[in-house]
Formats: sequence, structure tokens, C-alpha cells
Amino acid sequence: MELRTERLVLRDFRREDTPSVLAYQSKPAYLEHYGHPPPTADDVRGFVERLCQWAHEVPRAKYQLAITLEGRVIGTCGLRKASAGDTVAEYGCELDPAFWGHGYAHEASRALITFGFTTLGLRRLFALTRPQNRAAIRLAQALGFHGVSDERYERGPD
Repeated sequence: MELRTERLVLRDFRREDTPSVLAYQSKPAYLEHYGHPPPTADDVRGFVERLCQWAHEVPRAKYQLAITLEGRVIGTCGLRKASAGDTVAEYGCELDPAFWGHGYAHEASRALITFGFTTLGLRRLFALTRPQNRAAIRLAQALGFHGVSDERYERGPD
């Protein structure tokens, strides 16, 4: 699967994306928002393998796509349903800190959210974040999510 925006291509993950994901998930700025030590190469290999498997499930319930800029993986953005027939999905986005502040997360998220509501027929999205992650909260609010608790944000179709 592939979605295109003005500057980005969102596509299914490939096993060869593992080194790029490991590189950005190991950066101190990225790790500030996750309460664990840097991932190992095996951790990230397993993560990317799981995303590759999700892309081949039929029927498909999880759309966790690589965000690419000029062919380089700079993050991931996803809509994850508990099962294929659900109309509610969890939204999530992560980006290499080297690319923060350029609108890429918003651009990728907007495209995927539109896909979710128009193509997948979703009726509600929710996003989970830590209250300390102010940038993630600002992104969720800019995308039309509304806080329902300190850690949960929700939105419906426009």
C-alpha cells in the first residue's frame, strides 16, 4: 500500500528499513518520550518484521506505514484496529528527531487519517500519549483530536 503527499510517500514497511528505524529509535531525543533503554538491533528487527506481517494480513486491520522522504525512512504513522471489521482505530506517529519541526508528521498523519475515514470507513480514532510529550499533544490537537483524559485523545470524521 502507498499514499503520497506533497513531500512524502507513506508505504508498507520492508525488512531493509530496519537500519533506518534502529538509527532514529536510538537517538536520545526520541528516547525522551519512551520509558525504556535504546532498542537492540533484534528489538527493531522484530518490530519491522511485525509491521511487514501486518501489511500482508487478509483482511487487514493494521496500517502502520513507513514515512519516507526522498526514499529515506524518517518515521512511521499508523492506524491500528483491533480487528478488520472495526470502525475504531488507534492512531500513532513517530518521527526521526532530525526531521522534527518541518511539518512532516502533520502531513503524513493528515493523509493517513483521511484514508482511514474515507477508504476504511472509520468512525472514531483515538491517540494515546504521555502528558509530558507536548509536541505529540500539539500534533493531535492540530489534527482535530480532543483530549478525553491526560493521556487519551479522540476524534471522529470531519
